[in-house]
Amino acid sequence: KNMKFTINKNIIVEALSNAVRALSTKITIPVLNGILLNLTNDGLEVQASDSELTIKTTIEAKNIVNIEKEGRAVLQSRCLLEIIRKMPSEIINFELTENNNIKIYSDINEYIIECYNIGEYPNIALEKSQNTIYLESKILKEMINQTSYAMSMQEVRPLLTGLNLKINGDILECTATDSYRLSKKTVKLKDSINSNINIVIPGKSVNELVYILKDEGNVEIDLFKNKVLFHYNNILFQTALLNGTYPDTSNYIPKDFNYMINLNLKEFYSAIDRASTIMVSKDKNIIKMVIDNKKMTLFAASSDSKSKEELTIDSNNKEKLEISYSSKYMLDALKVLDSENIILLINGDDKPIIINSVDDDTIIELILPIKTY
Repeated sequence: KNMKFTINKNIIVEALSNAVRALSTKITIPVLNGILLNLTNDGLEVQASDSELTIKTTIEAKNIVNIEKEGRAVLQSRCLLEIIRKMPSEIINFELTENNNIKIYSDINEYIIECYNIGEYPNIALEKSQNTIYLESKILKEMINQTSYAMSMQEVRPLLTGLNLKINGDILECTATDSYRLSKKTVKLKDSINSNINIVIPGKSVNELVYILKDEGNVEIDLFKNKVLFHYNNILFQTALLNGTYPDTSNYIPKDFNYMINLNLKEFYSAIDRASTIMVSKDKNIIKMVIDNKKMTLFAASSDSKSKEELTIDSNNKEKLEISYSSKYMLDALKVLDSENIILLINGDDKPIIINSVDDDTIIELILPIKTY
């Protein structure tokens, strides 16, 4: 039974583009370098997996020009997407040949691509769970964008390279930290769930998920002990979780502050951005911030240059304060806020700086100061 169908180029390209995001360079099972096509009279499933992350897109039959013969095949993926993208025709034919190759052709060109042995492709269960939550795609995307920048890049503490999701009743809390900075977003769910959830999603999966989510529609999230499945439009996105318990970060954020500083977000961002232009090494880039009543001064220095920026602020504390921090970390934190004004909460030059948005109390960010002496 040889698979054969005709499809619109844009439709198959979109499905493949989403699926291939699951592939990785670390694959140890050769067949997982391929893309599984499963054609039935209901439609075409396009699936890829590196065994940690699996992405499956379904194209409904009504969006396929012609389904001639049902069938399954695992295609070599290396140049598959490129070939199809570059084909001049808007309508493309796929046909599985007798000797297990796939022929991709239009009126004027044809490609023959080797297939893997379908029998070797592992069966990956993408099933519903007892614990399901629903989120608007837009909210999920924003939640990830406002927190994931703070995930660690260092494998030394594997858990910190992921995103922590905690659910208690109808409150979802999303946290990322690399132990120098932290970002936490709280979302109220439409329904509450009975069991307490505390999971860590790998960083790679988080970044791929953001790519797939658009600004409309809802996401169904099925939660398991060792994996999580996101169902969005016609896409199933399942990822393994990182093992272990994410550190409890609730006590990192103090309740009381000596300094509460209200200032304009755009002005603050631009001033730091300008001040740090002179710094060559992008990793240290220390900004010294001096708060003196209604005035804030930002200083930066490199081996051959100095800069100084002044801002007008509102502070509840008239005493002078000097504190230093990484300009990159501060800019990263400010970037994800969407507010006219922000509030900086500080206790002293060696205590964390907390950044709050005036218009949005669901997001809280923290960066540790840098000792300059």
